[in-house]
Amino acid sequence: MELKIENLHASINGEEILKGINLRINLGKVHTLMGPNGSGKSTLANVLMGNPKYEITQGKIFLDGEDITEMSADKRAKRGLFLSFQYPSEITGVTMSNFLRTAYNSVKKTNVNVLDFHR
Repeated sequence: MELKIENLHASINGEEILKGINLRINLGKVHTLMGPNGSGKSTLANVLMGNPKYEITQGKIFLDGEDITEMSADKRAKRGLFLSFQYPSEITGVTMSNFLRTAYNSVKKTNVNVLDFHR
């Protein structure tokens, strides 16, 4: 999967936060976004996920060559782009492994069993 961001500008409540972000993340590569509080890291994550509170005023977001700039959050997630909390709340009876397997099966439209998924 490749994520490509071109000249992305975004605002919330009329205040521009992202001002011309360009980024390319290729399959198998790890990237870290660092910066002080208020520098736009969380805004970028929310914009990438299609949070309706944020407005993209300029630029494009591509996932595997497809323009997802106007796509809803659920459609982005089904294509493999989703946002997780750093410290998610526990849901009794739902293991992280089962959650990830269910998400994988939904995205891939398959039914990988527990043992195969763990391998």
